[in-house]
Amino acid sequence: MAELIQKKLQGEVEKYQQLQKDLSKSMSGRQKLEAQLTENNIVKEELALLDGSNVVFKLLGPVLVKQELGEARATVGKRLDYITAEIFLRTIPDLEDVPDLFC
Repeated sequence: MAELIQKKLQGEVEKYQQLQKDLSKSMSGRQKLEAQLTENNIVKEELALLDGSNVVFKLLGPVLVKQELGEARATVGKRLDYITAEIFLRTIPDLEDVPDLFC
């Protein structure tokens, strides 16, 4: 009887430890996305301050390449949309798993 309880308890502890690892991994990924979102919002604000007479460069590997201001704004806007969607999509599955913890 005690062995059965011990095995069941050990199984629950292992599940709990796996959940902790998953949570840590998820939080780390979300923090990276949040940092990217903040960085890109700053870039968007900086690009909004520029007019057509300013020159914008894009870093491609070790080289700076001239880029049109409109193209830079569009790229940053798309990047913000992607990051926001990625944060949202990662949050939904995490929330869906919560009720399973209490079963």
